[in-house]
Amino acid sequence: MQPSNRIYHVDALEGLKKLADNSVDLVITDPPYNIASPSRRTFRKGKPVSTMKTMGAWDCFHPFDYDVFIMRILSECFRVLKPGGALYLFSARQDSGFFVRKAVERGFTYRNQLIAIKKNPMPSLHKRNWRNAFEICLYVSKGTPRTFNFLSQHECVNVLAYSNAQLHTAHPTEKPLSAIELLVKVSSRPGDLVLDPFMGSGTTAAACKKLGRNSLGFELNAKYVAMARQRLRRIKRPEHPTSGTRAAA
Repeated sequence: MQPSNRIYHVDALEGLKKLADNSVDLVITDPPYNIASPSRRTFRKGKPVSTMKTMGAWDCFHPFDYDVFIMRILSECFRVLKPGGALYLFSARQDSGFFVRKAVERGFTYRNQLIAIKKNPMPSLHKRNWRNAFEICLYVSKGTPRTFNFLSQHECVNVLAYSNAQLHTAHPTEKPLSAIELLVKVSSRPGDLVLDPFMGSGTTAAACKKLGRNSLGFELNAKYVAMARQRLRRIKRPEHPTSGTRAAA
């Protein structure tokens, strides 16, 4: 088992293979969406740029290779999760239903899908389609969830609203810290081990450190590893971790 509270500069699959069976309490991850393209445009620092320039080769796969890659990730996550552990996996909208089916095929129990709504979505450059204002997150478990801290009727709704302005790093796809903190609070307990195979800017690790959980992450891009480690150095672990109210699934 890898020591916890560390981010390793390693490929996600290679890192997962080094973990023991049934060794992780929770997985929260945001893998590549396979949407980088020279012809797709987005905004970066207020200027239109291609998604390929913004994200780079790490988000560009042949469609078949990408499907196989994600299916292998799902299989490894199922293996390393403890019975009752949960997986939250963000994905591109067009792949959501496919990944639900593939997760169930690998043994996961489908629980729900969460919608992360962007309060300030990117403007439309060509004005020929709807603006992209939400992302989808798959929620599955390895059998019946061992932990589900139902915080309140208001908080435990599968619609999460956030602002892109509340960012902590220069990572092009940083997830909102408040949303990841909610997932950590609900699906883990203080001292649990939370894994993120695609650590990126370190949001999952930051949420875990703030809430008194242990984290373990893998990241292939050395620049992002340094970015995440620097971010974590600015966060102090709490003396009294947030536990929430544990409820039956």
